Amino acid sequence: MTGPTKAIAIIALAVIVMVSLNIAMWRRMRGGLAAAKAGQGGGDRDAVDRVEDDAVSNAG
Repeated sequence: MTGPTKAIAIIALAVIVMVSLNIAMWRRMRGGLAAAKAGQGGGDRDAVDRVEDDAVSNAG
């Protein structure tokens, strides 16, 4: 591979990686927003929050 061809290939790969990371972050953000909206209605917390709250209340 010559210099310019190699540079174009590296730039193309970098663009592909950045776009795929951006899509993954967007999907994760959308999933988090959906979970937050679903959690608002029920008022239910996950087990980690309950364990942390129990530890704080028992320590004081």
